[in-house]
Amino acid sequence: HFMVQGGDPEGTGAGGNSIWGKAFKDEFKPQYTHTGRGVLAMANSGPDTNKSQFYITYRSCKHLDSKHTIFGKLVGGMDTLNAMERIGTDNKDAPVEEMKIERVAVFVDPFQEAEDELKAEREAELLKASEELKKIPKPVVKERKVFTSGVGKYINPAIKKEARKAEDIGEGPSIKKKKTNSYALKDFSGW
Repeated sequence: HFMVQGGDPEGTGAGGNSIWGKAFKDEFKPQYTHTGRGVLAMANSGPDTNKSQFYITYRSCKHLDSKHTIFGKLVGGMDTLNAMERIGTDNKDAPVEEMKIERVAVFVDPFQEAEDELKAEREAELLKASEELKKIPKPVVKERKVFTSGVGKYINPAIKKEARKAEDIGEGPSIKKKKTNSYALKDFSGW
């Protein structure tokens, strides 16, 4: 056996309602897994069918991850869990002796603890990312010299003068093409 199941007030293994009087949704957190003895999780009959039944694992049950809502872990009382595991079961997997959990103590709110851990991890990641950004050299932006204002303000006037001189020297007599304005219908057999 890999777990003990409880929480059915009828003792049939099929009964029990949630505190809301109906089934409630699964709540999966990636940091909570069925690793080791004493994991406390909701028993269900499929997605979002949690009611009053729960189970406590005797060993790791990775195949139950993301199928059952984990809401706690035993931090003491392992001798009691060992004694529960030693009780035999009948052909329907029900214990041959009645078992009752008479008292429990909640030591830590696991959700607050998980949120604190996630917050610390995120802060560490942000710090690491900002340190890495500081190591990246900033690109050197070459300052462009402004010669005038408006369009062409970055063009050096001395270069403009040289370009004009080169244009004046390169110009020779201009030859104009004769324009013909004749239109005629030709043979269209090639169409």
